[in-house]
Amino acid sequence: MLVIGQAPRPALLAEFVSVLGDGAELKMLGALDHLDEAGLAAAAPTADRDTLFTTLPDGRSILISKASVTEGMGQRLKDLEAMNAAVAIVCCTGKFPSLEAPGVHFASDLVAGAVEGCLPANGRLGVFIPSAAQAAACIERWTTATRSCHCVPLSPGAPDDEIRAAAAEMAEVAPDLVLHDCISYTSAARKLAASIHGRPALLASTTCARLAGELAGI
Repeated sequence: MLVIGQAPRPALLAEFVSVLGDGAELKMLGALDHLDEAGLAAAAPTADRDTLFTTLPDGRSILISKASVTEGMGQRLKDLEAMNAAVAIVCCTGKFPSLEAPGVHFASDLVAGAVEGCLPANGRLGVFIPSAAQAAACIERWTTATRSCHCVPLSPGAPDDEIRAAAAEMAEVAPDLVLHDCISYTSAARKLAASIHGRPALLASTTCARLAGELAGI
């Protein structure tokens, strides 16, 4: 598991374990493992399109620069070569076109495939995103000639009242499918939101965990 922030990520690990059980040995590397607090502060986003959301090992949530993540993830991919992993997942739903590596699967691609397979033709996709700053990139990514997209900001780790409010906004759009488009969203948040918006919903973390299990033969 290659995360865009720092390892370990207990909550994310728990989501994978909930799917895979003890069928796999899970290890985690972070793109920014080499940075201290000052380094993390210096890795702040410089523009909306440079913005990624991550949760730190101590549970804090921060916005970080995609450029800094891309640089650090390149080194983690080199570290990965020595680990002999059966399956490697880059645990971020953002796109990283410059970071291709043999045997490495990207959450962005796995989630995109799930959306394509589950959303009906001419469907409406509802997307929860961590920050309003990501809205333009979200709409650009998910809107197609046959698919409309509506984004609702919802910070991963938000309290229940904020989840309910975001889910109520999502319900007004009546999407055919809802995507929790960040690896930091939890099953508990997905369940609470779905109880309000009432639509089928995909959670990035468990979607990736299920596909990782298939790839590993679990």
